[in-house]
Amino acid sequence: MQPRRLGVWVAVLAVLFCLQLAWWGFVIVRQARAIHDAQVAVLWERSRRAQDIWEQRAQALGDPAAAWRELAASFPGVVHAPQNREQPVQPSGAELERLGLQLERRRIMVIGEGLLFALLVLMGLWLLQRTAQREAFLALQHQNFLHAVTHEFRSPLQSLRLAVESLLRRPDRARSYGEGMLEDVGRLESLVENVLTVGRLDAEAFRAAPARMDLSRAIQDRLQRMPLGDGDPPSWLRTVIRPEVFASADEASLEPILRNLLDNARKYGEGKPVTVQLAREGERAVLRVRDQGRGFTPEERRHLFERFWRAGDERVRTAPGVGLGLFLVAELARAQGARVDARSDGPASGAEFSVSWPAA
Repeated sequence: MQPRRLGVWVAVLAVLFCLQLAWWGFVIVRQARAIHDAQVAVLWERSRRAQDIWEQRAQALGDPAAAWRELAASFPGVVHAPQNREQPVQPSGAELERLGLQLERRRIMVIGEGLLFALLVLMGLWLLQRTAQREAFLALQHQNFLHAVTHEFRSPLQSLRLAVESLLRRPDRARSYGEGMLEDVGRLESLVENVLTVGRLDAEAFRAAPARMDLSRAIQDRLQRMPLGDGDPPSWLRTVIRPEVFASADEASLEPILRNLLDNARKYGEGKPVTVQLAREGERAVLRVRDQGRGFTPEERRHLFERFWRAGDERVRTAPGVGLGLFLVAELARAQGARVDARSDGPASGAEFSVSWPAA
């Protein structure tokens, strides 16, 4: 069932429930009032009967007070009021007040139980609606992931096939075709590595082992080993790495963190330069990767580090990827006590992603 249609049914059920609850409360209160009126009527009938017997005993004894003392125990809730000549025997004010308080307590009980019951049911309906929305969101993520994975595997494979066919026809261009094939293989390897890392995280098979390390040297080494394109360094990359920045970090997860941050910057950087900066800031060693591309909105900021999340619809999106890169960055960072952050001044204003480790 679609979330919007489910929301309509939840609203209808909520209205019907509130109407039924109101009717139930009205009936209970009306019955409580009827019981109260019957109890008051019984009390007045008892007082009239007591007055008839009292008058007979008072005439026989010649002492009205003594006559009432004989009868008082037999007629609870009834008092002798000699100052009232019209009705010297009548219901006591305390008994009438007790019956009134009893009625009021029943009303409060009905209102309290009704409100509590309504709150529980409405909360259940709200949770049902929220769960349905979450399921729809997960279904959309799953669908987008399938579209993305299909595209991510198909494009490099088609490119590899074309390169192999061209290589067979033009052996003299082996180096050029080979470089393109290596780039496609690297793209596939990166995707497979991300999927496998997510699997290890889900299975809790990944254990970070943070230790004191020279983050400056480690990042420079990994940048040199990564296939970043022509040039050393490549023309699109700017590095500002302060020397001897030591931190408590997990060496094994440094490469996937850096690789995914750079991949993200290249995908959405619109071909403009990307800056990698490392420096010590207070008690933290901070790695920043800044691009000058599309940026993101505050609403998108809330979802950047979610699994499979990507802006827009996967079926019409042109940027490569499956929505795992930033999720992995966040999870790998948190596993070793590091922090992640993302900043942007808005669409078309670029973006900056940072990871900070405790300085050591």
